[in-house]
Amino acid sequence: MSALDERHAQYDQLRQAHPVWFHEPTRTFILSRLADARAWLADAEQWKDADLAEAGALVRKFKPADMNRPGERDAGIGWMDEPDHSRVRRPIQAALMRRVAGMKDEVAAIVQDQLARLPERGFDVIADYAMPIPIAVIGRLLGIVTADAARFRAWSEAMISVFEPDPSEATSRANRCAAIEILEYLDRVMAARRAHPRDDLITDLIAEQAASGALSDAEIRVNCLNLMLGGNVTTADLIGNGINLLLRHPGELAKLRADPVLIVPTVEEILRFEPAVEGAQRIASRDLTLRGCPVRAHQVVAVATPAANRDPAAFTDPHRFDIARREAPHITFGAGAHICIGAPLARLEARTAIWALIERFPNLTLADPQAPAEWRPTGSSFHGLVRLPVRV
Repeated sequence: MSALDERHAQYDQLRQAHPVWFHEPTRTFILSRLADARAWLADAEQWKDADLAEAGALVRKFKPADMNRPGERDAGIGWMDEPDHSRVRRPIQAALMRRVAGMKDEVAAIVQDQLARLPERGFDVIADYAMPIPIAVIGRLLGIVTADAARFRAWSEAMISVFEPDPSEATSRANRCAAIEILEYLDRVMAARRAHPRDDLITDLIAEQAASGALSDAEIRVNCLNLMLGGNVTTADLIGNGINLLLRHPGELAKLRADPVLIVPTVEEILRFEPAVEGAQRIASRDLTLRGCPVRAHQVVAVATPAANRDPAAFTDPHRFDIARREAPHITFGAGAHICIGAPLARLEARTAIWALIERFPNLTLADPQAPAEWRPTGSSFHGLVRLPVRV
């Protein structure tokens, strides 16, 4: 049994015996059933700001400090509660959705350009395909130059290390340096857009700021940074996880080749079966009870996304990868007011990139079908492959 299979076996046991389980080292309650997880994430009364968590809770370490300007740590919508969350999210989401609605052809062109760059005999799906595409897409969206994809990927990998439970001093230093570099870079871009507006999201947000005063400079800068991170790391993981699953399930790959319309449910099944994120959390705003388990105000309750997405109460044969599945939606993008703001773009990229690759290479196979998949290190908050060598 692989380490991944062992993890899901443990989740199965937890879901059955302890659907609300307290993990003492992190001071966190863990939910493993889909209905419980969805209800908790959708409960607008619970808090998101990690500063409100009890002392000793791991989530307090995940909220970054101010980097180069006071107030930056409170500027990201991912840590905001009401009324600030709605004030900041609504104009950003509206501008983002307008942009995404018109990006289908641009995403397709970026994917085709990357396909043309692939070596003829074989390549690494992650480094040569899944990683460059989201970086180019987010660059086009924000209006920033991302030709140096490796630089942006390095920034992003350093930034997401903030979610490691026990990072080394060197890792923390790299995280802080990357954050400062990105924020200073975005400062320069914002100044340039004020002087010379362009057709991009940053210009849209600056125009919204001027028209309504709804957004501060820090809120524009930090939330664009978060779009960069979510827009390349987790989307690259989604694409890589999807290609890996299809190559390891040839029957499902054959079904998709025979009926390309299945790419829509295929991406949803990839999101359910192999989510790129490990979970999400809320902080109890009052004393309450979850399935008979008392939770005090300021205690953290987290959702184990991989466990909830394979809940047999919601999914028939949940450990089977089935691209034609028609059941309850997964919670990979979360739920409620904090549902992932970039979900429509991630879906568009994944559908386009996965189908284009398997269409271009009808004989695509794993370079070594017997080799185990190489995942990010255990303990990471993100679930994706380090590399995925293939032959064509």
